[in-house]
Amino acid sequence: MENKKKLFYGWWIVVGCVVITATVVPLVMSLSGKYALAVTEELGINRSQFMLANTIVQMIGIFLSPIVSKRVALGQMKMLQVGGIIGFCISYFTYSFAQNAMHLYISSFFIGIFFWASALIPISYMVTMWFKEKRGLAMSIAMAGIGLGGTIFSQVVTIFLDNYGWRTTYQLMAGIALVCSLPIVLFVFKSSPAEKGLVAYGADVEPAKQSEGAIEESKDSAITVKASYGKFFFWLVMIGMFLNGLINTGALSNFPAAIQEMHDPTTSANIISIYSFVGIFGKLLLGWINDRFGVVASSIFGCGAFFIAFILMLFGQNLGVMYLMAFSFGLGTPIGTVSPPLITASVFGQKNYPEAFGLVSSVGTLGTAIGSVFVARILDMTGSYSTAWLFMIVFTALTLFGWIGSYVTSRRYFDGAQKADSVNVVE
Repeated sequence: MENKKKLFYGWWIVVGCVVITATVVPLVMSLSGKYALAVTEELGINRSQFMLANTIVQMIGIFLSPIVSKRVALGQMKMLQVGGIIGFCISYFTYSFAQNAMHLYISSFFIGIFFWASALIPISYMVTMWFKEKRGLAMSIAMAGIGLGGTIFSQVVTIFLDNYGWRTTYQLMAGIALVCSLPIVLFVFKSSPAEKGLVAYGADVEPAKQSEGAIEESKDSAITVKASYGKFFFWLVMIGMFLNGLINTGALSNFPAAIQEMHDPTTSANIISIYSFVGIFGKLLLGWINDRFGVVASSIFGCGAFFIAFILMLFGQNLGVMYLMAFSFGLGTPIGTVSPPLITASVFGQKNYPEAFGLVSSVGTLGTAIGSVFVARILDMTGSYSTAWLFMIVFTALTLFGWIGSYVTSRRYFDGAQKADSVNVVE
């Protein structure tokens, strides 16, 4: 009875995740473009050269994601995160010493190593292990820190840039991330309920009373991840994840500069804050939809909002349209962080999740690495972002197709091992 009165420790894990995603992740994602105009002007480089620094960070994840996922599953999360947070903040600090593009790239290489060891992969793993019921909600809250951090620090970075310049801003943000994140990693995080003598939230709920999301994500596939390589659903989900990474980074890395080119810096900061703030509630709403109705419904919601945002960006000279875009984009941003782990668990099964998520993260990161440079390159070639937004519209639709198609075609392997084995024999 006494244990029932206590707040389930998994929710403290979620709170800690919010701190990490609010202070560390936005520095790589939503806020990286804030420095673009100041850095490119002083160093004499073009936009695509600057965006390549962020691409390098993402590319490291292509190779590290499977390794980090495996190490986390083997119980090495604490070591990875402590070293990762310290290394990330030191490396981010070194951006301030850059004298040319090559210096940015060297810093980005080390930032990439430490970022992938400390942030999204361990967080996704922890939430998946700690929650069976309300996993979508828990994942959404954990990832909502990205929007919360973007909302707060978009204004902070703007103030720092205006008053201290970009070099000091890099230094100050590195210090903020270290002070906020390291204590959480040291004293709050536990990789699984077993470390606290607990079981996952909702593990004791009767199957008949489980939500649709919990039912989808807690099943085990009858085939291994390796056996799925030749299956249609495997390639569909990987295509979806690749394009999801591309459209997210293409937008998050380039929206700040694109908006600032159409409107003044203060308006730009306000719009970024709006879509970051709306993104907090977008994540919660997507998580609720996922728990209540499943991954198909949550995918339609998230991709649909993203689709509309890119259409509105084509008419961004109109300030009213831009504010509508910020609202729609904020609702869609959860597909970049919340959807992938939920879809992975649904398509590959609970037992295969750690191995599968490493592969999914690698493929998604490949798209992420390309996205920022892809959009910036189109800008350099055409002098306009419009063509890039048209590509993003098409890619968003294909992302949704890949996710829904992979979920539907993977169901045949969840009907039981015996049926799946007979299918394998036929194939």
